[in-house]
Amino acid sequence: STFMKKIGADLSARQIDTEYHWCSSDHNSLDGVVGSQGQICVLDGTAPHVVEPRFPGAVDRIINLGQYWDTAMLKEQRENIEKLTDSISLCFKRAYIRLAESQLALSEWRSYIQEACDNRAVNRNILALAEEFLSNRTSGTAAPRHLFAGAISPGGIVSKADSLLESDFAVLGVKGSPGSGGKELLQYVASRIELTGIYAEIFHCPFDPVKIDMILLPENKTALVDFSSLVIDYETAWPTRKFKRFLDFDQLLDQSGLDSKAKAIFDSRERFAAGLRAAVSQIKTAKDYHDELESYYIPAMDFERIEEVRQELFAELLTELQ
Repeated sequence: STFMKKIGADLSARQIDTEYHWCSSDHNSLDGVVGSQGQICVLDGTAPHVVEPRFPGAVDRIINLGQYWDTAMLKEQRENIEKLTDSISLCFKRAYIRLAESQLALSEWRSYIQEACDNRAVNRNILALAEEFLSNRTSGTAAPRHLFAGAISPGGIVSKADSLLESDFAVLGVKGSPGSGGKELLQYVASRIELTGIYAEIFHCPFDPVKIDMILLPENKTALVDFSSLVIDYETAWPTRKFKRFLDFDQLLDQSGLDSKAKAIFDSRERFAAGLRAAVSQIKTAKDYHDELESYYIPAMDFERIEEVRQELFAELLTELQ
């Protein structure tokens, strides 16, 4: 992470457009840094996010920082390293069990909302909002980018959403209970973008990556954002944002049909939140174990040699950009 942060700082210092891709299991650490709109990239390819080079040698280069540690020193701590590594894996396993419980609660919650939906009204609004968002957009051959604006992390739900929208973006905002129509709108817009080749940046929900939280059209400075705050609180990210259009899909629900299910909805919503909190707790424990694990590796690393490698790599990256 430090290696990549320094690469990113050096790129930014040279006025090169730089993206930071943060780690979900340690939100203060980097998993990757991208420069010059994707021309160059440095990323962490170790587990759990293993990345194999597509064109090794010709385009991609593998940097093995394991060359610069003291193996003898690490072998002395083998038992502790193995124990901590196993404990980290167990924490993540438990976290995913609790997230699965949250998913079940969310499915139940969604079922009550969908039962009260006026589907004709929902579909009519989806079509109208999609048309407004995509109007005057030229079709092309671009492939959309799929990203995350935040993550479920040891520090809770963290987000970098505040760094994504410039002040002159026109924002179409929606909100609503799960199943009320907001996510369906975003999914419909994303499918049209895929078909028409409009360049877009599509940001997925960190809890359920199939779902979409936000779509940006950078060339037109337009954004479509779900402000339901089920996981990421986008309202906090942009507290003074003005909207070109805003729709609360809950206004289209048959409220009389929901009154009799109020307790069941409350219970499922609480179970969803409880599972999420428990998962965060497990991820935090994993982070604590990981910090202890790092305490064995840090004294064993030759950081002077690693810095030399970093400077050599940065010189190569600059050559690639010429």
